[in-house]
Amino acid sequence: MSNTTTEKLEDALRRGMDSARTHDWVRAIEAYRKAIALDPESTEARFRLGWSLWNDAENDKPGFSDMAFAYGAQVLGLESSAKEGKRKFQRYRQSLVDAEYYLRSVLERDPNHARAVHYLARTLHQLDRRGEAQEMARRAAQLDPANSNYVNLANSLTAPQQQSTSPTEVSTTVATWNDIILPAKTKRELRQMQLMLEKPDMARELGIQPPTGILLKGPPGTGKTTVARILANESRCSFFAITPADVQQMYVGESEKRVRDLFLKARQNAPSIIFIDEIDALLTIRQGGVAIHSDKIVNQFLQEMDGLTSNNRVFVVGATNRPDMLDPAVRRGGRLSREIEIPLPDVEARKELFRLCTKSARIADDVDLDHLAAQTEGYSGADIRALVNEAGLQALIRIADSQDRNLPRILSNEDFSFALTNLG
Repeated sequence: MSNTTTEKLEDALRRGMDSARTHDWVRAIEAYRKAIALDPESTEARFRLGWSLWNDAENDKPGFSDMAFAYGAQVLGLESSAKEGKRKFQRYRQSLVDAEYYLRSVLERDPNHARAVHYLARTLHQLDRRGEAQEMARRAAQLDPANSNYVNLANSLTAPQQQSTSPTEVSTTVATWNDIILPAKTKRELRQMQLMLEKPDMARELGIQPPTGILLKGPPGTGKTTVARILANESRCSFFAITPADVQQMYVGESEKRVRDLFLKARQNAPSIIFIDEIDALLTIRQGGVAIHSDKIVNQFLQEMDGLTSNNRVFVVGATNRPDMLDPAVRRGGRLSREIEIPLPDVEARKELFRLCTKSARIADDVDLDHLAAQTEGYSGADIRALVNEAGLQALIRIADSQDRNLPRILSNEDFSFALTNLG
């Protein structure tokens, strides 16, 4: 390659990175395509193009509102609007397909390119090719185990039942009810559900009619997702977690098919728990008309839940902070009739949360965690974790900007005061 061509290649790569830094992915893609034209064997240019295509797809990913609009336009006979919605979805898919092509071309030239493997895993996951995505995510984590992003993706795709999301946990892997902070009444209710799943024969002998599921309700950040994971772990059940975005699809019949496939897989791996986060956005009140698409999803869920029996041991757990938005049929007897409140922590619980969240941090003697607990009425576990993290960030900049190189690396009362003001 001549010096002139090399200079042009470096200039194209530089322009691509400048555009990427401002999230102008269209210009970044254009620059990286030019770089590949200059040097078709450039591994860096091919990786950057695949990476930019993935980011462009994520940036323009159709949401549920786009799908609902396109479906409504189709129902109402507005062909031009329906076609535009379909084109948007097709552009999104095509960007992912192109990203996959270039990332795979990188691996053909450098099989140990960890970044390419990682983004290929994310691309395949978005293309609903979960098995391939899991394999690539594991491979990326093996190639660069020190990269927490690679390890976290591998864990989330290959072993979601082991992932911890609640700030109320003692460690990164929650194992028992003792590892979270909940009122005694709430823990007792959850233990009842666990024992019905764990010991169905004993439940039948006692004449108990086990519910097909429960509804966990409470404000955001109180650990509803973690409660569901512990329930699955303690009762030794397979765990299938979904969100509305995992189910809702643009094309007619696809959403219902996903629901059927989900329950089929859960029955094949019984005993199992199906966890539906933000269930109010998925099984919302049926209205008819242009909302017929979401109504069909509700109908399919109801049909699948009614097909559950005490013999197949499939349990549905829904989580919501807006139970009033759920379709009433979902909450009737025999479905998610058992509702368990996951409340905001009281002052004693907040004290424990502060102790847990600062367990791995060094705090100054002037920090009064009991006083902080009294000051944070209405805070959830997630809020307290965010507060401690904000105090840590304040300490970081305070120590880094100090001229005193011997300044203790600890969280001070001033750091927590700043965090309370900043987040309040």
